[in-house]
Amino acid sequence: MLSFLSLKPIAELCQPVAATYLLAILIIMVIGKKIHNLCIKYDLDHELTTTDNKAVALSTTGYLFGLGLILWGVVTPGENAVPVTGFWGLIGDLLATFFWGLIGIALLQIANYLNDNFLLPNFCNHKEIIEDRNIGTGAVEGCTFIASGIIIKTVLSGSGASFIVDIIGTVFYFALAQIAFIIFGRLYQYVSTFDLHHEIEQDNAAAGVAFGLSMIAVSLLLADYIEAYNSIFGLIFWIPISFFFLITGRYIADKMLLPGALLDDEISKDHNWGAALIEGGLAIIIALVVGSLFFS
Repeated sequence: MLSFLSLKPIAELCQPVAATYLLAILIIMVIGKKIHNLCIKYDLDHELTTTDNKAVALSTTGYLFGLGLILWGVVTPGENAVPVTGFWGLIGDLLATFFWGLIGIALLQIANYLNDNFLLPNFCNHKEIIEDRNIGTGAVEGCTFIASGIIIKTVLSGSGASFIVDIIGTVFYFALAQIAFIIFGRLYQYVSTFDLHHEIEQDNAAAGVAFGLSMIAVSLLLADYIEAYNSIFGLIFWIPISFFFLITGRYIADKMLLPGALLDDEISKDHNWGAALIEGGLAIIIALVVGSLFFS
């Protein structure tokens, strides 16, 4: 019988266990949204629907996307994963999914605190997002949620030896990535001719978008290394190398992709979204290409 006429693929799609995991993931997403609502100290639903706050929408989308990435890592079997069998095996695995989901939610809240106090320390994120509806701040928050989710997802998709090893590894890699994000934020400010914090505080959405996308690029470079080598000391060595590639990419965007115009002027003076997207998009492409070249 011709293979493309086979009905076997249809039968294989009927997997009640997969539907059970999907339901668990959706429940964790709802729990994550409610916990996030408690931590940010404003009515999330009110801001999203009644006031149509776009800054809150950007930040919340990044949070849910980051949490979704983490849960994707949770349900992705590692190299040495043992297939789940039996009712109690399924229950145990679902409980583990909820456990790691709650860990991910907690780590994202820590990332949000670090974002407010160390990544963007010159103003209050809460005020900028709620009172000023600052899209630039919302973009940075959303992108750093995604960046943190990428790191956590990569660690959880690995082949840890035990719960304890996985917890320790997740915390260490998460902490190191947050430090790298903060250092890159300082470096980004240093190589830019404009005051990043001032521009974002002055509702310059282009500055927030460019910086936020660059943070995602940083996380992709770190995640590729973690997935390839799973070495904390090696990652410390790799961090400045990854920064070099991204800063070089920013220079290329300025001199070659936007000839006749200065990238910093386009972002700081003209509030040019196009230039911001080109810079951030190029940073992400460089991260993906470098990851493939070094770690494939």
